[in-house]
Amino acid sequence: MKNHHAILLVRVSTEIQDYQAQIYDLEQYGKSLGYTHFKVIETKETAFADLSQKVGTNQMFQFQEQNPEYNTILITELSRLARRQSILHQIKEHCENNQIQIYIKDLNFKLLDDDGKINQQSEMIFTLYGMFSESEVKQKLERFQRKRKELMAQGLSIGGKILFGYDRFLIPEINKNTLILNDEQATIVRQIFNWYLNGLTSTNNPTIVNPSIKSISIECVKRGCHKYTHSKRNVNKLLKEQAYTGEKVTNNKRKNPKFGIVSNAPEYLVSSTKIKYVPIIDVDTFEKVQAKLKSNIINSDKETKHITLLSKILNCPACGRKLGGNYRIRKDGAKNSYRCTSRTDTQSCSSVGKSLSMNLIDSAVWQLIKLDLPALSKKINEINPDEYLLEMDNHLSNLIQREKEIQNNIDENVAILKSVGKLSSAGVLTLIETTGKKIEKLENDYNKIQQEKSKIESNKLLIFDKQGDVESIINDNLSTIESDKELLKKYINIFIDDINIIQHNVQYTVLELIIKDGTTYGLLTNPEIYSQRNCKNIEVNYLIIDKKITQQPKISFMKVSGNVDINFHRETVIPNHIPNIKKWNVLNKLNL
Repeated sequence: MKNHHAILLVRVSTEIQDYQAQIYDLEQYGKSLGYTHFKVIETKETAFADLSQKVGTNQMFQFQEQNPEYNTILITELSRLARRQSILHQIKEHCENNQIQIYIKDLNFKLLDDDGKINQQSEMIFTLYGMFSESEVKQKLERFQRKRKELMAQGLSIGGKILFGYDRFLIPEINKNTLILNDEQATIVRQIFNWYLNGLTSTNNPTIVNPSIKSISIECVKRGCHKYTHSKRNVNKLLKEQAYTGEKVTNNKRKNPKFGIVSNAPEYLVSSTKIKYVPIIDVDTFEKVQAKLKSNIINSDKETKHITLLSKILNCPACGRKLGGNYRIRKDGAKNSYRCTSRTDTQSCSSVGKSLSMNLIDSAVWQLIKLDLPALSKKINEINPDEYLLEMDNHLSNLIQREKEIQNNIDENVAILKSVGKLSSAGVLTLIETTGKKIEKLENDYNKIQQEKSKIESNKLLIFDKQGDVESIINDNLSTIESDKELLKKYINIFIDDINIIQHNVQYTVLELIIKDGTTYGLLTNPEIYSQRNCKNIEVNYLIIDKKITQQPKISFMKVSGNVDINFHRETVIPNHIPNIKKWNVLNKLNL
């Protein structure tokens, strides 16, 4: 008597697909074969999984062991069992050994003959369609990947997170999306590249020739730029993003979903894709920025706890490189000094081993500037104070807004800690650790914002409409200025273009200070340039420091301007001038 029981094995590959169509077709097919009782086994799994990982198939075999009358399997097509030939042959052997019949509806095929054996024809058909089943999906996948790469190379169907500077736009005629410029964000991208390459300039502040990533991100906060640019990490990624040139080749590595399910499957899948974008910057600018990023380990303005007043303007007398700060704390106090930055080179210059007292040089330069406070007032008023005040107010408003956002984030994370503080499961402990790190980072960002706010508030004190008021306010706030190295550095940079060391021995130190004129702010460090160009707007101050009495150093000043022959003054005028100096001023050392 024929058994009337059969299993309907239905499988879909994704969560959104439905089984009902397969179930209906198989029930009708089963009834045509004389079956009346059906057990439906539903599964959603990859057809490439190993047999041990195929939940639906193993559930079916287990059910058959418990209900031997269900010794027939109905499927719509061979791929419902598996798409890998090795797995199909394992299932085939299991069915043959246990006398389980398989019917494939779309092929009108049965595995076992009337004697319960697999004949040569069935073996060949099963193997052949197993090959077709495996190659079919591989070809589909290859065609899909190939077409997707072709579209992306044309700037179409670019998936994933939208790159900063662009918006996604659907082209209705072809029903494909593409990327178009977000004009506001694209302007910010160009500005950041320009700042990093050519220097960061803001009103009434000296240009930062080699701005750090941090200083650029802070400037973006002050100017109210998009929140994306408030992160150092994002600014760094932005500067390295090749897509802004109009094209990039991705080398992506993603987790393989079949890893651990399919034997010998690699843990990661690697793919290379060429993608077309709308250009925001030119290739030459991008390459220059990449070169500067690589070299900026040495050249960038470092964000450290030290503020060196004369960094970037004090030149080595031997090799012409900039002198850097050497900070040392000894038992008898701080012994900070300036020394040549070539000390780390393979071949250092002749000045290595020699240094200048930082406090002595800083104090002398600041004392020279203090002698001419009206000139400082004039420099400040060269910029429209009303416009500058408005700019600073805007910066302050943006900083306050960012400060509130950070504080809200801190409060939210603190609330999370309070809510889980008494629990102790492993997951909760991980959450506590992660949240604690977030709070620490947010607090660091909060402190940076507060520092920037303090700088702006200090600068606002020194901006008034009338020159006399500026001079008065500087006089009234000298003690505040002299106790703040940030402010001191700012005012020194407003006046001084370059400082050369003309003479340095036990008795005297002679400095040559190139003063900025009203229009030219370039560096004039090469003596040959001085004699070749018209220097009628150049003012040079010679600062002579008498160190014969160590505890009571004295200083004197000599000013020359107009068409200055620098070499003549260095070699003849200054040496002859020093013995004839009658008026010396006591050097008032800064207490920093």
